[in-house]
Amino acid sequence: MTEAVLRKKKTEAVLKKFFKEYKLQLIPIGSQTPSQIFNTLKTIEITSDTVILTNGDVWRYANIEHGIFNHIALQGKTVLLQTGGYSNIKYNNLHYHISFPMWYWDRTHCTEDFIPLSSNIEYGFSCLNNATSIDRFILGHNLYINNLLEDMVFSQNLVESSLERIEQDLNILDLPKFHEYKNLLPILLDDYKDIGPINFKNFRNQPGWVIPLDHPAFSNAYCFISVESECEEYPYSRNINLPIVTEKSYKSFITRQIPLVVGARGHYAYLKDLGFEMMEDFLPNGYDDMPFLKKVDAIVSTVAKGKEFAKDFYFSHLPEIQHNYELVNSTKVEELVLKRIHTLLTP
Repeated sequence: MTEAVLRKKKTEAVLKKFFKEYKLQLIPIGSQTPSQIFNTLKTIEITSDTVILTNGDVWRYANIEHGIFNHIALQGKTVLLQTGGYSNIKYNNLHYHISFPMWYWDRTHCTEDFIPLSSNIEYGFSCLNNATSIDRFILGHNLYINNLLEDMVFSQNLVESSLERIEQDLNILDLPKFHEYKNLLPILLDDYKDIGPINFKNFRNQPGWVIPLDHPAFSNAYCFISVESECEEYPYSRNINLPIVTEKSYKSFITRQIPLVVGARGHYAYLKDLGFEMMEDFLPNGYDDMPFLKKVDAIVSTVAKGKEFAKDFYFSHLPEIQHNYELVNSTKVEELVLKRIHTLLTP
């Protein structure tokens, strides 16, 4: 069973259980374009008074929400647009946008008591990048030109087809050592050559993404840097935010590390609203509201402070790190998310 099928089944089961008073119809739209979404609505038979379109990306609904709500197939129906974004929105008594982080439901719980990382580990920072994206390439490039990669656990895969799609944009950005860094890729971890950069699909020995806690990125570094699937639309000058929260944002909570997430503006505010401690004093002031390229500068300057800085911060913030570990291994976040959706839908 593929990852997409597993996630669809789990999402459908949770939503159907939550909306048990409705005869619920779930329409997965995945990575469809706007025109494909409307084609789906033309061809699918609507059999319920309550319809949920499920999808992780907020931007896929951008500027077409009302076109969906007013589609002839959905007239008079209660329509919920579900994403992995930050906001719950009530447009009227029939039309809603709900934030449902399906990736959070996919995690595997740790049953062990909280144990801090060792005081003798080798690195301050780690960062793993499997899929090739413009955001991840820029971060890796900027860490490289500042001679920081050798002082951290770092991987950057090279997916040629993905690089071809973004290479023109990267050339326009005029990165000072674009070709030099590109020729280094892929950067893999010697002990993990069979799987390349850590990819949680490779550890699916049960339904749900599984973290190998003995991996050096998690066991041998105090801070884990994760780059979300989307951050900000290129060209960055357009200032278009792309909010999405996937499993990448939750890894450091499970691995008992300092979280450093590269996401859209408001990403930290969303995670804090769920109850997680984001320890923003680890980063330059105002990090969460910075545009993407400023975030990259902030990360580079933080990594440049070195292992001892990360170590001192880690052991002075153990209560927050333990709180995150215990929260992510509880059901409190699920309960909060579902309660907020219920409140939104209750007249």
